[in-house]
Amino acid sequence: MTFHNMTWYRAIPAFMAGIAFFLTGCPPKVPVEKRVPEKVEVEERVRVDFFALAESYLEKGETDRAIEAYLAYLEEAPEGPEAVLALVRLMDLYVQKENYAASLQVGRLIIEEHPHYPDMVQVRYKRAKTLQIAGRYERAREEALDWLETYPDDPLRKMLLLVAAESSWEMGDVLQAFRWWLEAKEAWAPRMQEDIQLKLDRIIDQSGEEELETLAEYARGREETPKIYYRLATIHLARDELKQARHAAMALVRSTTDQAWVNLGRQLLWSTEEEVDIRRGAIGCLLPLSGPFAIYGEEVLNGMLAGMRVFKSDEDPSRIELIIKDTKGEPEKALEGLKTLATQDRVIGIIGPLTSKPATAAAVRAQDMGLPMITLTQKEGITEMGDLIFRNFMTPSKEVKSILDTAIHELGLHRFAILYPDNSYGRFFLHLFWDTLEQTGAVVTAVEAYNPEDTDFAQQMKKMTGRHYPRPGALVEEFRLMWTPEQEECEIYPEKPEPIIDFDAVFIPDVFQRVAMIAPQLVYHDIEGVLLMGTSLWQSPKLIEQAGDYVQEALFPSGFFADTPDSDMARFVATYRDHFNAEPGVLAATGYDTIRMLERMMDMGDVRTRRDFKRVLRSRLVHRGVTGLIVFGNDGEVIKKPTLLTVAGKKMIPFHPKNEAPILQ
Repeated sequence: MTFHNMTWYRAIPAFMAGIAFFLTGCPPKVPVEKRVPEKVEVEERVRVDFFALAESYLEKGETDRAIEAYLAYLEEAPEGPEAVLALVRLMDLYVQKENYAASLQVGRLIIEEHPHYPDMVQVRYKRAKTLQIAGRYERAREEALDWLETYPDDPLRKMLLLVAAESSWEMGDVLQAFRWWLEAKEAWAPRMQEDIQLKLDRIIDQSGEEELETLAEYARGREETPKIYYRLATIHLARDELKQARHAAMALVRSTTDQAWVNLGRQLLWSTEEEVDIRRGAIGCLLPLSGPFAIYGEEVLNGMLAGMRVFKSDEDPSRIELIIKDTKGEPEKALEGLKTLATQDRVIGIIGPLTSKPATAAAVRAQDMGLPMITLTQKEGITEMGDLIFRNFMTPSKEVKSILDTAIHELGLHRFAILYPDNSYGRFFLHLFWDTLEQTGAVVTAVEAYNPEDTDFAQQMKKMTGRHYPRPGALVEEFRLMWTPEQEECEIYPEKPEPIIDFDAVFIPDVFQRVAMIAPQLVYHDIEGVLLMGTSLWQSPKLIEQAGDYVQEALFPSGFFADTPDSDMARFVATYRDHFNAEPGVLAATGYDTIRMLERMMDMGDVRTRRDFKRVLRSRLVHRGVTGLIVFGNDGEVIKKPTLLTVAGKKMIPFHPKNEAPILQ
């Protein structure tokens, strides 16, 4: 008998004793009593094929009996031809039974006593995986790394890489987890690569400066490298460490040929260069000063000029240098102007654009370039483009919420009709009003659309009140046409049917010119005693001139109301009237407030870079302007409620709840 076989004989009883301990939890007696799965005479035991019996139990799924039979076989034939296979079977069965300690002991026995077992690569993999499942992560990683060194080309390599990575992660060794997940990603098929990529990205996103430097070494030459350098650059930019940010941005550009990453790296380089060489008082302005929206752009610009005191030679000149680019209301022109302002004029921030498409395009580019922007558009969701995008203008959703809150909670109204123009503006407000209304528990009882070119709205109003559709007496009317004059004289005609007014208010999202035509026709068609509601487009003195008697007590929002007893307001209105021969509207007032707010910011000594500019805007700095208090929320939106206006006699005045004193008498 060889030395090896003698060792094996000695190991089996000790092994059986150990297994009994794991099975019973008590110190076993040695030698272990042989357990025979079936009644067999003592003299016949040796003839029982315990291995075949164990295999049959295993095939039937009788795990416990299979374990007993394999153990019996090993006691009877420790050098038997199936001894190693019996041990392998036990190793797997103990894992199934979650008896990981027993499985690990069996695996160690195989490795020590059968080092030349042909399928040792599987045994050692299973042992490493069992250590991981059992929560012995440090030992699992050691076994996995030793396996990888021993069998570098085996197909199971990808499995052991995962064991090493996952065990490292559980140990809190994030850097090593990243290293081995990187290796594993290359070994796995695309579907698994996606899952591994999520883990790699999470580590990059959560790592600090020192960790990222190490990750960059591990990822050299792989697609994760530009992500790491981008993260490093943004961290340094957030700390105003411009030299380090530039170094990381240059490393990003050198690390990849992917054009998207190269462009991002170049934008970061522009940002770092511009932060160093920014003109502190220079503000860029993107407005439509020609084209279909020129009238609106000019009003905003006029308000800014009034805010900069360009017409007041006796006052200190503004510290702001306003550099204006005409967008013509076109996204391409807005992007062209933005690039010039950012790179050539080196402005510290941007005001505008005004209309939705140019504003959306410019917001995306400004965010990429690291250039703060205060847009004046009503486009919903514009500030979601990034943390550098702000909005100083009232959104439609705030307008609608404001009038509905007042109508429902202050006035007690719960049934609403919607009469809207069949154009993009009307349809947008139809859905916005209806969606907002449904959240309150109130209801819409009538909805009618009209052609924006119409001047007669009789058909829509008859439909709203139930008069449009044929009545049961329609057939009788045909016979009346054939009556003689004598029959006509004897007939008593009934009065026309009463309208069905099952709504408390009518919402009309349209310009004041059409409202002036619609309001009198509502009265003509007996739609009286209901509240008229609209949008900020109603705010015009001409509405009262043309239809004042028909819009009394109407309710609509406004971002600006000039007729208030306020000294700042009075100065602004007087300046605007004197120099532009017109009444200032909400756009002029918004331009005025925005430039005054930025001038105040520039007076703060710590606003030297674009990042400073963004930081101060997000610091909840409050500015009191003619449109109200201006402060930006965490989402970049101005925190401001619309002023609600109503019509009283020949004037528009702020609406006030019944329990409050009116602002104007």
